[in-house]
Amino acid sequence: LLEVFETDQVDTCPAESILSPVQLHDSNKRDDTHASSIRGMPIIHFQCQRLWSILRSTFVPSGALGGMASRGRMHSSFGGSLKKLQVEEEQVAASSQPPQDLTNWGDAFKDAIQKLSIAEAAQDTQDRGMVLPGRERERKQISSFLRNAIRGVASGNDYDDSVRSKSSTIFIAGPPGTGKTATVKSLVHELKNDQYEGILPAFNFVSVNGMECRSPYDAYVKFWEELRREKLASQDAVHELENYFCGDGEKTNSVIVLLIDEIDYLNTNRETVLYNFFDWPLRATRARLVVIGISNTIDLPERLQPRVQSRIGGTRCNYQAYDVPQTIRIIKSRLGMSDESTPRYQVFDEDAIKFAARKTANLSGDIRKAFRMCKTAAEAVYNEHISSGREPTSSAQPLVRIQDIQRHSKDAYTAVLKRAIRGLAVHEALLMVALGSLKKASGSEEIYFDQKDLLQKMRSMASASGERMYTEFCIQLEDVSNMVTNLAGHGLVAVRNSSNPMIPYVKLDLDPFEIATGLRDTRHSRLAEKWLPNHRLFG
Repeated sequence: LLEVFETDQVDTCPAESILSPVQLHDSNKRDDTHASSIRGMPIIHFQCQRLWSILRSTFVPSGALGGMASRGRMHSSFGGSLKKLQVEEEQVAASSQPPQDLTNWGDAFKDAIQKLSIAEAAQDTQDRGMVLPGRERERKQISSFLRNAIRGVASGNDYDDSVRSKSSTIFIAGPPGTGKTATVKSLVHELKNDQYEGILPAFNFVSVNGMECRSPYDAYVKFWEELRREKLASQDAVHELENYFCGDGEKTNSVIVLLIDEIDYLNTNRETVLYNFFDWPLRATRARLVVIGISNTIDLPERLQPRVQSRIGGTRCNYQAYDVPQTIRIIKSRLGMSDESTPRYQVFDEDAIKFAARKTANLSGDIRKAFRMCKTAAEAVYNEHISSGREPTSSAQPLVRIQDIQRHSKDAYTAVLKRAIRGLAVHEALLMVALGSLKKASGSEEIYFDQKDLLQKMRSMASASGERMYTEFCIQLEDVSNMVTNLAGHGLVAVRNSSNPMIPYVKLDLDPFEIATGLRDTRHSRLAEKWLPNHRLFG
C-alpha cells in the first residue's frame, strides 16, 4: 500500500477538492473485510503509521487511526467552533441517556460524587460556561473589561497610550481555589457563544500557565506555538511576537485574548518577561492584544519595578477567600440541594456540609478542598453500604454525616501525614518549620522560595532557638539541597527549576498548621509553636 502521513498542519479544503473516499490501514497489509466502494465510488486504500509534525520538523509515530479525527480538530484553526460543536454533541448524547433516578439512594450518591469531582466542576465552568456562585461581582467586572477590550480592538478606535493600556490589561489576584481562573474561562465560553452569534467581534483565546513553563522565557515559546503552530527557541519566539504585534507590516485586525495564569512564575531578575507581555498591548500596531494576568499574590505589582507596575496595575480585580456561608452555598448549589423543584435523595446531612465549610474556611478558603473532603466522604459511605449488602431502610438510610467528613477527609489530620512529619530528622524538621514560616509571612499558597533564603531562615531560627540539636552542626547550602530532594521524594515539598538547575526553587506542599500539628508533642514542638500559626479549627 502507498503510505500517507498524518500531520499537525490542518488546511481548509473546499468540498469539491475531495476526489474519492479513502480507507487507512495501520500496516502495509490491506484489510479486505471493509467495503470496496461507497455509493458507487471506489475506496482508495493507504497505509498511515507516521505523523509529520511541522512544529518539530520531524516524523513521529502516529496515534491510533480511530483518534485521527479528534487530533485533527485539536490542530484545526476552527478548534473553538469544533469544540462548541463537540460540547453540543455531548449534551445531545447525555439527553438521550435514561435519566438517573435521584430519589434512589444509589443514583443520588453517584451523581453527588460526580458533581464533586474537581475535573467535572472545571469542565462545567470552562466548557459549559457555568456561573460560579458567590463570584457575581467579580464576573461582572471581568466581563465588562473583556467585552470593552474586544470591541475596542475590533472597532479600530484610536486610543491614547494611557487609555489603551488600561483598556487592554487586567490583573486578577487572590488566594488559590477562589475561582479566578474558572471565572475567566467560564466568561470566555460565554463570549465565544456571543462571537458565534455575531454579537461580539471575532477573537482568539490563548492560555499560558506560568507554573507549567520550564523557565519564564518558555512562556514566549508556548504563546507563539499557540498563535502560529510553530515551535521556536525563546529568543526567536519573542522576536516573532514583537513583530506580530508591534512590527511595521500590514495591520491584521486580529484580536488575541491572552490569559497568563500563575504570572508570579514568569518573574525574572530584570522582569523583562512580565514587562513584555504587558507592554505589547500598549504598543500594538499590527494585531491587538488583550492580557489577563492571574496571580495568588495580591500585591505583586507593588513588588515589581515602576516600569512594570505601570503596565500591570491599571485595572485590578481582587478575589477574597470563600467564607463559610459562600462555601455552604456553593456545595449545595453543586449538589442540587438548592433546587427544591426536583425531588432527590438527600446524600449529605446539613451539619456535615456546614462542618466541611467551616473547616475549609478556617484552613485556607480553597473551595477545592471542600469538594475533595465531601467527595471522599461520600465515596466511603457509598462503598461501605454496597459492600455490606444491606438494603437501606427508613430507619437506616445511607447519609454522609459530620463523623464521615472527619474520618475520611484527606488532610493534615491523617495518620500517614503525621507519621511522615514526626519521622523527620532534626534539620529536616527545622527546614519544614522554616518553610512554613516563610509561607505564612508571604500570604501566598503557591509561592516558591530560593534555597539561599531558606538557608538564611534556618540559620536564624536555629540561632534564636538556642537549642544544641539545631546549632551543633553548621548547615550549608548543599545540605539544604539534599534535604529538599529527600522531602520532595516524600511529597512534603515541591521543586521548580531555577536559573541554577542544581539548586531548584522549593515550595511547601502543606499548610503551616499541618506541620505544627504533626510536630506537636515532639522535641520540635517549641520550635513549631514559636514560628508557625496556632490556628484552631473553630474560633
